Amino acid sequence: MVVGDIETGTDVVVIGSGPGGYTAAIRAAQEGKDVIIIEKEDIGGTCLNRGCIPAKALIHASKFHEDIQHWNEIGIKAECEHVNFDEIQEWKQDTVEKLNSGVKHILDREGVEVMNGEAKFEDEETLRVEEAHNAETVKFEKAIIATGSQPIEIPGLEFEKEKIISSKELLNLEEVPEEIVVVGGGYIGMEAVTKLAKFGCTVKVVEARERVLSNFQEDIVSRLKEMTPEYDDEIYTSTMAQKVNYEEDKAVLIAEQGDETLEISGDYVLVAAGRTAKPNLEKIGLENAGLEINEEGFLNVDEQMKTSKENILAIGDAIGQPMLAHKAYREGDVAGEIVSGKPAAFDNQYIPKAMYTDPEVGVAGMNPEEAEEEFDEVLIGEFPLEASGRALTTNKTNGFCRVIASGDKKLQGVQIVGPRASDTLAEATLALEMQAYLDDIANTIHAHPTFPEVLQEACKDALDKSVHI
Repeated sequence: MVVGDIETGTDVVVIGSGPGGYTAAIRAAQEGKDVIIIEKEDIGGTCLNRGCIPAKALIHASKFHEDIQHWNEIGIKAECEHVNFDEIQEWKQDTVEKLNSGVKHILDREGVEVMNGEAKFEDEETLRVEEAHNAETVKFEKAIIATGSQPIEIPGLEFEKEKIISSKELLNLEEVPEEIVVVGGGYIGMEAVTKLAKFGCTVKVVEARERVLSNFQEDIVSRLKEMTPEYDDEIYTSTMAQKVNYEEDKAVLIAEQGDETLEISGDYVLVAAGRTAKPNLEKIGLENAGLEINEEGFLNVDEQMKTSKENILAIGDAIGQPMLAHKAYREGDVAGEIVSGKPAAFDNQYIPKAMYTDPEVGVAGMNPEEAEEEFDEVLIGEFPLEASGRALTTNKTNGFCRVIASGDKKLQGVQIVGPRASDTLAEATLALEMQAYLDDIANTIHAHPTFPEVLQEACKDALDKSVHI
């Protein structure tokens, strides 16, 4: 039973405190608006608490096994006698809590009121927020929907079943499993391969499509597999997961591969089949505000993040692919400025994609095939990491940088496989946004030795000016 509604008024209300939500709330508050942010779980949303940050922390820890081998090769004698996974998890959680506290501090500093509970529209100017036995009515001038997404469930592999887990539970395992079955060969699934395999787990991947990582160019995936020993584990493509059985203390995935029925066992079955925004959107009473979810399961918005209702905006996973935190950050900036009466628009042409496998993968802009369809002439340059001074000094020489340009030498795309690819990708994305030409990058002095030099070297290769390969 809910007792005692309290009515509150505000300039701006934000539903959801993930990367997009808290960014929008802070920007609006910085512009002098009275802001309330509503969150039913943890400040920071999935990325900070149950996704990007804890996942990358565990990947970082898992890579030290190889680093220790390198230390011995260069004369620093060390052994990894034991991995205390409890302590690794404590360190990971401490990292999450530091960032979480930081976001809370900034919200407080900027005067953003945090309201815990589940929000639901009563009309296009009113929200009802319920938590336990309390409820509040919030009257607003502007609203920003930042409700995020949740893991997709597969029929027969529902998360409430024993030993069926999502990426959230994976990050909180008390010990490294001996073997795990991963359903889904996208970036979430393959990042799971990276961290678990390096901790000694046998990983078995089941993918419905013809190959894993279908969102990345095929030759990138092929070369990544050549560089990654853990991909020698079992990978079943064109395989449909059906259900799970149990034998002793193991989960046994039943899957169909053509006419063959496979039984693949593991300590857990990780379902990493993507994420969906629709269930979260369905809970907030959009119909009461005159809004509808589109056929793809998202909200339609314009370049100012506005929905069909002028005073209601939406950002992040709620408005569609790609579901990336850095895209949501930018959309949050735009939304926060728009509700404050500032001129702003999401006019970015390039959204970088990074995958934290080992080696990492980073891409932005066109791939070679897309460029060849678009332009009469295409220039391609490539530089191998084995020719990079920085890569050699860190014993991380697996990978390459490739640039794609049109015949007029204008940069159209960048693909990087290698250590710190996610960092080098920032310069590549900036160059694309700034409409740079190959000469612009090739003639820019890069500090030596550094990993970003590979971008400069690839541009030189495309111009037939390379001196290092």
